[in-house]
Parts: sequence; C-alpha cells; structure tokens
Amino acid sequence: MDRSKEPSLDIPVSIPLGEQLLLRGNVTQTQLDYTLQKQGVEGGRLGQLLLQHGLLTEHDLAISLAEQRGFAFMDANMAPAPDSQLLALFNRELCLINGFMPLMRSENGVDILLGNGDPQAVTELVQRRCGLRPNFTQGEFSQVAQMVRQAYYFTQNPVESLIRREITTLASDTDHARSPEKLLEYVLHLAVRERATDVHVEPSATSYHLLFRIDGVLRPMLALPVSLSRLVVYVKLGAEMDISEQRRPQDGSFQTSILDTAFTIRVSTLVSEYGERMVLRLLPERTDLARLEHLGFLAEDVALLRHVFAKPAGMVLLTGPTGCGKTTTLHAALRLQALIERNVLTVEDPIEYRLPTVCQTQVNRRAGYEFSTALRHFLRHDPDVILVGEVRDAETALATVTASATGHLVLTTLHVSSVFGVVPRLMPLGLDPQIIADNLIAVVNQRLVRRNCPFCSTPVELSDEQRNWLGKYASDQVMRGSGCDRCTHTGYLDRLPVYEILNVDESLANAIAEGKNRTALRKAALEAGFRPMLEMAKWRIGQGQTTFDEVSRVVGETPESTRS
Repeated sequence: MDRSKEPSLDIPVSIPLGEQLLLRGNVTQTQLDYTLQKQGVEGGRLGQLLLQHGLLTEHDLAISLAEQRGFAFMDANMAPAPDSQLLALFNRELCLINGFMPLMRSENGVDILLGNGDPQAVTELVQRRCGLRPNFTQGEFSQVAQMVRQAYYFTQNPVESLIRREITTLASDTDHARSPEKLLEYVLHLAVRERATDVHVEPSATSYHLLFRIDGVLRPMLALPVSLSRLVVYVKLGAEMDISEQRRPQDGSFQTSILDTAFTIRVSTLVSEYGERMVLRLLPERTDLARLEHLGFLAEDVALLRHVFAKPAGMVLLTGPTGCGKTTTLHAALRLQALIERNVLTVEDPIEYRLPTVCQTQVNRRAGYEFSTALRHFLRHDPDVILVGEVRDAETALATVTASATGHLVLTTLHVSSVFGVVPRLMPLGLDPQIIADNLIAVVNQRLVRRNCPFCSTPVELSDEQRNWLGKYASDQVMRGSGCDRCTHTGYLDRLPVYEILNVDESLANAIAEGKNRTALRKAALEAGFRPMLEMAKWRIGQGQTTFDEVSRVVGETPESTRS
C-alpha cells in the first residue's frame, strides 16, 4: 500500500494534536482523556504517551503531525537512499537523539526526514552543520530511527566484505581457536538489511550454502567451506540445543540485538545426507501495531471485520500456511478493540508484538505451560478477548471452543488452505459440526504476494488471454518491476495480502451444523456475497500492485497455469 498518498481531511493545522487525532478518528475521547490524565502524572509528549500505551499507531501519529506542521508525509521505506557525503556532516548519535534523517541536498536546501524530533531544534542544528535550510517531510518515528541506524552502520561496516574476511580467517584457523561469533553477527546484520525473515544453512558434499528468505522467496547469498560447520555448532550452543546430538532434529532459540532492535532467533535443525541443515527465523520484538488498512486490507473489508470483532463472543480464525502473515493480521485486528476498556489476555509462541495494555503470556513447554493450559487459567480472570497463537491439537481446540461458548471473543490461527477447510480440520480434533456452527463467527484466509517495486515498475501490455482471465479487473496495462538496486533487481519490494473473508451468518451456520460438504458450504457463502481469494488476486494485478507470476506462485492459478 502506498502510504505516501494519504487522504486529506482538511483539518486546520492550528488545532492541538489531541483534537486533531479525535477529528481523524485515530483515538476516542475515552482514550484521549486517559492519556491526558497520564500526562499530568508522568509528563512527556501526548503523542509519545499514546504510542507507549498502544492507543495510537506511529503511522497515524506521523500523519497528524505532518498535517499539524504543514509537512508532507513520507514512508521511510520509500525514501531515497541517503547521500553519504551529507551523512558525514552528522553522526549516528546526533541524528538519533534529535530524531531526524538527512537525505540529500536539493536546489533550495537539505531534504530532511523528521522522526520524533522538534522541527525548530533540527532546523538550527542543520543550519549550524551545513549552512543550509532543511526541507522537512514527516516520517514514522521508529522507521526514521531504524533508517539512521542502518545508514550509519552499513556505511561504516561493509558487511559483505567483513563476511568474506571472516570466512577466510575461519577457514585458515585449523585449530579452531577463533569463534564464529563475528561471522554470525555479520550474517544476521546482512539478513536484517535485506529484510530476510529466515536464514537457511544447507550442507552439501563440498560446501555449506547460506540462503535468505526475502519477501517469501529463498535467495542464495553465500557459500561457506565445509570446515565452517562450526558455525552450526556455535548457533546450537547459543540456542541451548544438544551439540553432541547430530542424529535427530532439534529446536531452540536465543535472543540478540541487531541495530538496537531486540530479536528472538528461533532455530531448527534437520539431519541430511551431508550433515545438519539449519534454519534461523528472525523475529523482531515489535511494539507498534499497524492497522488492517495499513497492511493492505480494503476499506469495505476492514468495516466487515470491525463488525465481526465488535461481537461479545465467538471464535474468529486466521488461516493460511506458515509465513503468510497470520500473526501480524491477528494483532492488527486487536486495533479494532478498545484495549484500555477491555480485558485482553494472550498466549503466544513466541510473543512477537508487545502490547502495552494487554496481558501477554508465552508458551513454556518445559514448565508445562501450553496453549490449552493457558486457556483453562484465563477463564478465571474474566477476560473479554482471548488471543491464542495457534490451535494445534484436540485439547487446545476444545479449550478454545469452551472459552468462546462461555461468552468470550477468541482470536486464533489454524493451518488450513481455505476457509472451507476449517470445519474438516476441526472435526478430527473432536469438535462436533453443531458446536463449530454455534461458535464460529468468521474466518480470514490469507496469503502474501510480492508487491511491484515502486521505484522500477513500468507498464506492460496485456495479452487477450490475460485480459479475458482478469475479466472486470482488466485495464489497458498492468505493471511489472524491471529490477533496480532498491529491490536487488528482483522487480519486487515488500508484500501485500490477498485474502478471503468468510462471515458466518445464520444460513451458513445452519449448513455447517447439518454437516454439508465443502461444495455446499462454498455455494451458500457465494450466495451471501463471499469473495474468493482469487478475485482479490485479480484485483491486485489489475491495480498494478503485483504480477501474474506472483499470483501463480502464491495462489496457484493464472492464465498460464490453467493453460492446457
């Protein structure tokens, strides 16, 4: 979603920030009064307090500040690469303390992306440093700070060169006197810079291969000598795994900090023909929750989900394969709740988003604290909303439905491929169709497709076959990224959701209770206005947001894939 083109609400810039946020609908009067009372006790800026208590997104705050200050808003992810010569006039600490990012010189001054800094103070600082007047755009606080950290770190630490140096040094260290700690550190920094979610270490007969999963696609990055198998041992040691055991799969995790951001690294190993294969999943600790519309959900679907989440009780399921964004969407859905007015309890594995006004707990298998265990104890704390990381087994499924049936709104995830696979998946876990029908209120099934790179996308003519397949979503041209430095020559940058929402109304609940098959359930849903995921995918293509290739890869159906 291009968030640099936010609609203007014509709100006067002279009004206080709190009133502006009220007019925009970003906060309620109750939330504002609560925060103003906290401000009277704790001090500090109103916007910062709203962020700290999870009552406002950074995006909404940045938009309001931009309007109040008369600046344009800029998504830091869409900002131009900073000028290295301009960076040299400042330093990392100066930019972080004052909350700004110098971008480049322009004809009438210096372009500055402002985070949580004060415009007047930054103006004086910039003029002292380079004698030019700043031209401000407003960005999100954490995005600007992260951009500063990355710009200065990677300018001073060329990680590709440092990795090659470490590989050479470790390969020549036949006595194993040198630790692979630095190699792991540089690899993880490179992974963060490339926006990787996973690092794969795959052994072969003659080398180890490092691959990054970026925007859902594996990309080869490095080759390591076989002698560097000690890297796998080092990671296992940090993840509290048994380094002497190389004959069976293991799981573990460790915590680290990368560019001042706390990460949990989940580690999993498998035994292959040539040794242990390892995957490291990077889970950054996040505090800012995006809203559903910022994730790419359409306005009419956000309105539908707002209605669903306003219900006092029932079960809402997020479905899809691993890595499709279920957890992110689940937490964004909590934004639809008045969090300071409701008792929200979560059990997660692990906690990925920190919610200041929510009681969050984490699975601890060694202590016997599982999803089902948590649910039994939650009911004694009179919750309004319960978030369960995943329904994995019969005990958790039964506990989830019990919580729903006793008057609680339960949000959880399930690994199925379609909204119509939910009932067949839950029945083997011991749930009767009647019980499912009584408690299930909605299912959101989603995937993530790569978005066309906004820096290099160009129009592409449609073939007659493609035009016919798109139907009402066809336009004269579609878009495709040609490849540039910003997208590492893939043509794609970031991802967008394609999804389908099954709203379980009375007719559909009756069909579920009667044990109707998938075909009958689908027919009933379509009659009630259900929009299949493929329709959303076609719309994304017609809007120039993604490509036929991406839809074929993720959803599995395009003109090319259906050709006989």
